[in-house]
Amino acid sequence: MARIAAAAKVSEGTLYVYYPSRKEMLRAALDGIFTRMAALIDAAPQMSADEMLRDIARRHSEVMKTERDRFTSPWIEFVVAGPQVGLREAVTETQAKAFAKMLKIIEQGQAEGVIRDDIDAKRLTWQFYTILWAENLSTLMGLTEYIDEGHSNYSLELMLKDAAGSP
Repeated sequence: MARIAAAAKVSEGTLYVYYPSRKEMLRAALDGIFTRMAALIDAAPQMSADEMLRDIARRHSEVMKTERDRFTSPWIEFVVAGPQVGLREAVTETQAKAFAKMLKIIEQGQAEGVIRDDIDAKRLTWQFYTILWAENLSTLMGLTEYIDEGHSNYSLELMLKDAAGSP
């Protein structure tokens, strides 16, 4: 609570004026992170699904480069918070909503023919998330070369090449 109050430049007591409990306050912060996560997906221009995936990945990489402390650190703190915090289900729900958005794009790609229809769409969505999560963790650890030297983009291109449908 002290860290949240300090970041908001208010007293801890002021926080409770707006939120009835610590859990409600943390849930609001988690909702804010999800809004930013969903915006990365929703802002993808209407183009072929494979290009949408590239665009989402590119913008995610840019966020990791420019806003890591305002995005990755809080998200990881929610992910690793113990069950006593009481937000594990909310974190799971948040990630499931983002996963559903990405799955829809991949299924769209299968319908378009730019992603092979014999690929398990859920498995491909998990592969995509693996690349983004690796960006989150490498950035958090200060291993910026994963993005800066193109390793995450290389992994993305390998994944998309393997999943490519007929041109």
